[in-house]
Formats: sequence, structure tokens, C-alpha cells
Amino acid sequence: MATHYDGTATSGSGVGDLSGTHWDALVPEMWSSAIYRYFEKALVFKPFFDDYSSLVKGKGDTIHIPEIQEVGSGTKAAGADVAYATNTEGVLSLLIDKHQYSAKLFDDIAVVQANEQLFNKYARSMAYVLAKLVDTQIESALQSMQTGVSLAANNSLSNAKAEEAYATLLENDVPPEDCAWFVNPTLYADIVANAAFITAAGDTDVPLGFDESRNAARTGRVGSLFGMPVYMSNIISSASGTGTEAGYIAHSSSVAVAVQKGIRIQSEYSVDALGTKVVADVIYGVKLTDSSNHIKGIRFNQAS
Repeated sequence: MATHYDGTATSGSGVGDLSGTHWDALVPEMWSSAIYRYFEKALVFKPFFDDYSSLVKGKGDTIHIPEIQEVGSGTKAAGADVAYATNTEGVLSLLIDKHQYSAKLFDDIAVVQANEQLFNKYARSMAYVLAKLVDTQIESALQSMQTGVSLAANNSLSNAKAEEAYATLLENDVPPEDCAWFVNPTLYADIVANAAFITAAGDTDVPLGFDESRNAARTGRVGSLFGMPVYMSNIISSASGTGTEAGYIAHSSSVAVAVQKGIRIQSEYSVDALGTKVVADVIYGVKLTDSSNHIKGIRFNQAS
């Protein structure tokens, strides 16, 4: 027995009935879990960086993040009081100002949902679009990091340049155990050739905060270099030219991310189109916390 949109009964199996009231409940519920699952798998940048999502769940559009400076020290003199530090802390504002979506009109959503393979392909496609949008915003923020290392040649990371970047990181008191490499495919090929590189399959020295069970297929992590995990992403441009970044070494606190709403799924039957409209959207914000006073990473600049 099928149901009309107004709730009245009609005969038939209802397999292709898009106007039934049951679709109003089933469509968002069914698609939500699938799209969110694929969304989490597709993310490369977001899972690594500091997540402030819990502070803006359901309300608020700004998160104020204090910049904690190094507290001063002194030598105690006999009979004299200690001097207390009087740091003036700065504040960074993380704005929840990104609202992006993926939408598709299905002429016969019943056919799609009845076919698991077809359903998974559509869910994966919509999830990937949203994940790429979020990761692209994070990569765009990393392009503005204060400290840069110029490559010897376009899209070429020599051992000497990798060592220079690592030394620069240490010179700026950035703890490498909380950092990761993010590189384009071409730089990754150079890293693989580096004698210090350890593949993900043989890497047992997992830095603090990383779960050994999370493999490259799920996280994008493809190994480690100088003890720091390596992530490869096609979002990072492989184009040559001045001003184009080919990769980064970033501390986990160098970018602040907050997702106000996870993947929200909404659907609506269209009489005009004789189909069901499905929209997946996400509301979030991204903020770079790296500054001249708080170096938190390195960007690799193309040679020319």
C-alpha cells in the first residue's frame, strides 16, 4: 500500500512513489548518515588542526581565541620580591562565516535508494564536494603563514631543502612532534625518495595524538619524515610560479576550525520537476593563528 502526498491511501507497491509522506522522513535520515561517513573519510586537513566546534554548536558566530605569550622569568634575589609578568595577550577572532552546500535533483529517488551501489556513489560524491570545500579553505589559510622556504626548483623538494625547513622549524621553537607535512603529489614523490622517509605501512613511531590504526586510506596520511606525519593532497597546487605554495609544515594549532552544524540533509519533493531535491550543507569557520610573533609552521614557495 502506498501513500499520496496528502496522506490518503492508494493501491500499488509504492516502490517508485516519490510523493509519499514516508519519503519526508526517510530521505534525510538515510542520506545523512551516508554523506557524513564519506565526508569524514574524505577530509585530509581538518582532522589534524584544533577543532573549536563544541563552542558554537547551535549558536554564536564568533570565537575569541587568546594568543598566550611566553611568561617571563627572573632570578630571585635575597630579600626581594619576585616580579610578576605583565603580558598583554592578543586575541584572534574565528568567524563562523562559511555556508556551503551540495545539491542534486533526483527524478526517481526510489530507484537510487533501492540500488545500494548507485546510492553510495551519489552519497560519496556529495560528501566529497563538501569535504573538499572545507579542506580548500584550510589550505587557503595556510598560504598566509609568515615563514617561507623557497624550493631550489619548482615542485622539487631536495633533501637539503627538507632539512632547511626542519631546522627553521626548530629555530622558531615549533615542536615538531605536534606538526605534520602537507604536500602536493610532486613534492610527495621527492619525500618518498628521501632516506629519512618512513612509509605508513612500516611506521610504528606514531607522534602524540595519532592513532596507529588510522591508515592512509582513511586519513590521507602516507608516512612520516623527520618524525612528522606526511599528508598528500591534490588541493595543494602543483602549478609553477612565484607566489604558489607547494606544501607546508604546520603545527596542529596553526589553524583553528569550527563546524557549527555538521552535514545537514534536507529534501523536498518538486511537483514541477517530478523529482526529489536533496541538499547537503555545512556551516563552519577557519582562522590561521600563525603570526610573526607566534610562528607555527612553514610554507614551501615555488622557486619562480
